[in-house]
Amino acid sequence: MQVELPDEQWDALSSGRLEGPDGRRYQRRSTRMRRRQVDDLLSSGAPLVLYWYGGSQLDWCDGEDARRAWEAARSRLTTSVPRPDGDVVWTAGEWVSDDTSLVLLTGTC
Repeated sequence: MQVELPDEQWDALSSGRLEGPDGRRYQRRSTRMRRRQVDDLLSSGAPLVLYWYGGSQLDWCDGEDARRAWEAARSRLTTSVPRPDGDVVWTAGEWVSDDTSLVLLTGTC
């Protein structure tokens, strides 16, 4: 399933909070994950949120949609500054609720 999250969630991200479409609340735990860490979380069923920083858009993906979105972004994951070629690069962070985690990918150019 892929869902565009409402605009209120955009504002909450800067405070390190996010509410999923099911009402579950998440808080930022980390901001710089490596590919293998993301692989592990998504393999365990964690949802993936794409935070399109330049476009003010948040896309919630889970299940097969999360795996497809991650596969498209995986090679452009970085733990450093954006590449000088201007292509979109992603950083990944883990966000946690009481009983689960999600991966938030932040896309920048």
